[in-house]
Amino acid sequence: MKIQFVQLPLIDHGLQYVTGNIPNAAGTLHAFCEITSGSTMKGFQLPYSIQNYGSDPMIVNHILRNEPTHVAFTCYLWNVERSLTIAKTIKALAPHIIILFGGPEIQVNSYILKQKQSFIDIFVIGEGEYFFNYYYNNTCKQFIHMVNGNAVFIQGSDPFIPLSQMVEPYTAGYLKPMHDKSLSVEVIRGCPFKCTYCLYSKNASRVRALPPHKLADIIQKSMSDEIQELYLLAPTFNQSPQFRDYLQTLISSRFSVSLHTELRADTITRDIAMTLKKANFRSAEVGIQTLNKKCLQKIGRKTNPGKELQGIFHLKDADLTLQVGIIPGLPYDTPESFYTTMDILLDAGLGNELELYPLMVLPGTTLYDEAIAAGATFMQKPPYYFIEGFNFTQHDMTAITHYFEDTTGFTFDTPYLPSFIFKQGELVAGAYIDLTKHRAIPIEVFNYMQTSHGTFYLLCDSYLQIEHAVELIIQQYPWDTMLCSIVLIYDAVLNDEDIASKLFTATHNTFYFRMMHFQDTYDKLPVRIFQVFESFAAYLRAKEHYRCINPIIKLLRSNYNEITNYHFAYPVPAVVAKGCARMYVQWIKEQYAECIDIISFEDEDDQKIIFATLGIDGKPTIPFTTLYV
Repeated sequence: MKIQFVQLPLIDHGLQYVTGNIPNAAGTLHAFCEITSGSTMKGFQLPYSIQNYGSDPMIVNHILRNEPTHVAFTCYLWNVERSLTIAKTIKALAPHIIILFGGPEIQVNSYILKQKQSFIDIFVIGEGEYFFNYYYNNTCKQFIHMVNGNAVFIQGSDPFIPLSQMVEPYTAGYLKPMHDKSLSVEVIRGCPFKCTYCLYSKNASRVRALPPHKLADIIQKSMSDEIQELYLLAPTFNQSPQFRDYLQTLISSRFSVSLHTELRADTITRDIAMTLKKANFRSAEVGIQTLNKKCLQKIGRKTNPGKELQGIFHLKDADLTLQVGIIPGLPYDTPESFYTTMDILLDAGLGNELELYPLMVLPGTTLYDEAIAAGATFMQKPPYYFIEGFNFTQHDMTAITHYFEDTTGFTFDTPYLPSFIFKQGELVAGAYIDLTKHRAIPIEVFNYMQTSHGTFYLLCDSYLQIEHAVELIIQQYPWDTMLCSIVLIYDAVLNDEDIASKLFTATHNTFYFRMMHFQDTYDKLPVRIFQVFESFAAYLRAKEHYRCINPIIKLLRSNYNEITNYHFAYPVPAVVAKGCARMYVQWIKEQYAECIDIISFEDEDDQKIIFATLGIDGKPTIPFTTLYV
């Protein structure tokens, strides 16, 4: 039995989420199957670059080359639709391969099980180890139920895989750090709390924690591997009976790696906060959700908001960087009380720490049943965002998002500019097409693209060329599962509304569009259009009139004086022409020190100069190839 394990990332235009896709589930199951099956199972994981950056065809081709008997997908709400697309292709090309779908997204009433999925052989609800323990012994039939024609393995509520049988994948050699030397390891599985909006305790209600000596092994290996940041996965790290033993283990190890975890703040004292700091915790996530006491009681979070705030201040005083999560729209909360929550936290000086999470009505949760009973409106497909109901209107939810952005300066749509540094790399991620010669994009270009986010650089000399090129990209690109950027190199102002209308019509029914529901219309599109101007006057006109296309000014010797003498309220998106960085380093430093994401470079050495001047470490990245057509 040969099993290919697949855990796909959340993709976005800036690729900032890719580093978070550490394949813990894939690695854990891979390790468990090989170690406990008595060599009857052989597992594979996708290479880092293919799993996190590869296009759908690249992933399919790599899987088929391994000739697996089974392909096991770990499904989260952000990757389940793409996993479906890839699984369907695999089944069409190799019908003998058994396709398994598990993970948190697989629930009896999730959208994927609302109809028969003929290309999925078994869905798994529950822990993967529990399923495989029965599967490779051929004794799983007793747990199989039929749901709308789908075979679903459902783990019972009482049995669990004992801690002694679980395999820690990192120390066993089945989990590797990311390219930036970050790593997450699961130290606690299960949650003692029963929050109505959360699915975690349903899938893993019994708490099982690694013994401190195993944490010591993880620490020793991570120091040998020169890990820069270690995320200890635990729904509430400080609620474990092993908590103080963990801290002592970390302190005694003289651990130099930065640690991150999730904490429950209401039990954090000043002494605990300082001990966390001494154990080398440098950051933590703390979920408050709301300060409305009635709401907290009703949703199963029996906490004291005052003590939570006190615990947060203790953590801040210990110099931990915090992410304090709040969620609007919960039952028994109101828009007025939620504004009060935000204002209290802002007045307490937590504006930089606050994170606003859209409420998700997840299938399988108590909230899901409550929302249906209350007639609330929410998305029926991932990400299952709550839209309206309980005490909140759709207008309330949008207004809260805007208020949060205005008061904290946080934006859900992280600024992003495409790269203009073209060199050879592992995967083809872009194509530079001279439309002044070709007049149209050669159709074979679409077959060359090998990444989940492709970029088309179009050198143009007429609007008609641009119109035809955009229409062809709309027709050929797989918007449902992948993203794209189009860079127009053209010095005249375009019909922005016409292009926007075509893009919206073609791409609005996608996961990315739904995920960005509360953002401005054109920030939701799975395609971003940029236009590079050398004429500063044309750039200013475009900046004034464009809504969909993102104008970029190219910084040249010929326009430097015009640009630097013009007063902008905010720094403008710019690409620095080759050789100009050295000449204008001081101005670039003054303008972009706090917003480096909105400046790009044509030359890698120029970029290194600016990054060094700003004290930014150049993080290692996967080099991509841009074809010249």
